[in-house]
Amino acid sequence: MKRSYIVFFLFFITQTNFAQTFGGGFLAGISMSQLDGDSFGGFNKAGFTGGIFTNTQINKDMEIQLELRYVQKGSHSGSKDLNFYSSKLNYIELPLFLRYRIYSKLSADLGIALGYLQKSTEDKDGYGDLPADPAFNKTEFSGLAGLEYQLWKQLSVNVRYNYSILPVRDHPGEQTWYLNKGQYNSVFTITIYYQLADFRE
Repeated sequence: MKRSYIVFFLFFITQTNFAQTFGGGFLAGISMSQLDGDSFGGFNKAGFTGGIFTNTQINKDMEIQLELRYVQKGSHSGSKDLNFYSSKLNYIELPLFLRYRIYSKLSADLGIALGYLQKSTEDKDGYGDLPADPAFNKTEFSGLAGLEYQLWKQLSVNVRYNYSILPVRDHPGEQTWYLNKGQYNSVFTITIYYQLADFRE
């Protein structure tokens, strides 16, 4: 994983030498998440996402984009009663996806993401965070889909849904049924993108 991050950073730094082909910039936004399988519904866990990206054009209507982003996931019961629960999962992610231009300023994204769990805590009674028990998997493999709207030449807003393809943790007691093999991250993000170097110029 560390080697992948180094390669990505070097690629991002040097991509300005190929401005006719590659673009890149920064991203920042919010995340709203839940943990499917923990018995608490609702996207009640708010967090932050931010990072860098690089992209290139395949043809006039299609681009490919690679990102390195930090994103906060987890879940929250939304109450302070006896059923209180909160989990905080901090990931470093590498999303890779295709972007298809639907028309003029609106595009659709579809792809995958590899995540590394940097930190995980739980609060099961409202009295403070403790290390997650049972532990969450250190890696996450997920699928993503989203829509992006270009506000100005260098600024756009993206709404994305991200869902774990493989469980991020087994159910307590390791019970499974049908396709439900454990707990899964379910996350919406709303992100602002600022394009520094643009291959569309």
